[in-house]
Amino acid sequence: MQQLPPSTIRLLSSSQSISSVVNVVKELVENSLDANATSIEVRLENNGFDKIEVRDNGDGIKTVDAPVMGLKNYTSKITHHEDLEALGTYGFRGEALSSICAVSEVIVTTKTSADEVSLQYTLDGAGHIISQKPSHMGQGTTVTALKLFKNIPVRKQFYSTVKKCKDELKKVHDLLMAYGIIKPDIRFIFTHNKAVVWQKAKVSDHKMALLTVLGTAVMVSMVPIQHREQEPEIFLSGFLPKPGSNPSSVSLTTPERSFISVNSRPVHHKKILKLVRQYYSTQCQKDSSHTRYPIFFLSILVPASVIDVNLTPDKTQIMFQNKEAILFVIEKVLISVYGPLPQPDEPSPECSPEAQLAGKAKVKNFDPSPTAEASLV
Repeated sequence: MQQLPPSTIRLLSSSQSISSVVNVVKELVENSLDANATSIEVRLENNGFDKIEVRDNGDGIKTVDAPVMGLKNYTSKITHHEDLEALGTYGFRGEALSSICAVSEVIVTTKTSADEVSLQYTLDGAGHIISQKPSHMGQGTTVTALKLFKNIPVRKQFYSTVKKCKDELKKVHDLLMAYGIIKPDIRFIFTHNKAVVWQKAKVSDHKMALLTVLGTAVMVSMVPIQHREQEPEIFLSGFLPKPGSNPSSVSLTTPERSFISVNSRPVHHKKILKLVRQYYSTQCQKDSSHTRYPIFFLSILVPASVIDVNLTPDKTQIMFQNKEAILFVIEKVLISVYGPLPQPDEPSPECSPEAQLAGKAKVKNFDPSPTAEASLV
């Protein structure tokens, strides 16, 4: 046996972390969010394979940190493993920029409030600075990734079909919409080949963000929820389809508009999605309900110490320390909106105005335990 050379190790690990255009966009957008940006622009050319650029107006990168910004395991977000128990940032591994450097050509332009001018840095495949020059850009950071997967021809070939490229663009669009909802006070612009695909202005709250993203036709059929529990410590908020609402307005055949956020992080959680879908579908749809996914937004806030976000490279999978207790609280809220699930020998209620009124009454009359509070807002 022999040890692999550093360049090979770097490419193998980086190509596992950065497996698609949406991975690059996600990592860079989260860096922008961690830098307190209030405006984020995502620009793609040729579906992101020629160019991915994420520009923000955040804090910028200090000149003293620039030499190590592209090196693996350098981060300003944590100093020890124990810091994960109080994690307040999206990133923490110090791998994103390093991994992007290994699979593309990277240019970083940045300026802090203390800098007189911005500086543009060109990085090599190992994340080292190979050149720098002054730039005209204002405060914030712009990261440009050129020729993605130039050194991984099989992966580039995988994304060569029109369908794969369209799917990847849609994933980027969906990701930005999720952040647009979770972060209502941030302006987003998404362009492809210099044409605006989607944009969202800064708005005051989640409801306004959902109006912007989903539209009025959907939001008039949604009901807001809030629920706080002391044990386990959890705060739920969001919007669910009203009981009795038209399935064509508030459900789809795919879960792409089923938004779940844990501590402001968009996640995929099969059990939570199944639970919401089960209560909504059983109570408010007819025989085809099993083929539909409700449109909803559920924000879950819990102490950072009870979740593990370090499961997958893209951090979209999480593990709850007290999963069953949290699912029980979510189910309590779903019962307050839709009523209990029917027993196997009971027919499911039809989607009718009476069902909708009954659902509203259930929410209004919901009597939580002394340690909890639940309400419509």
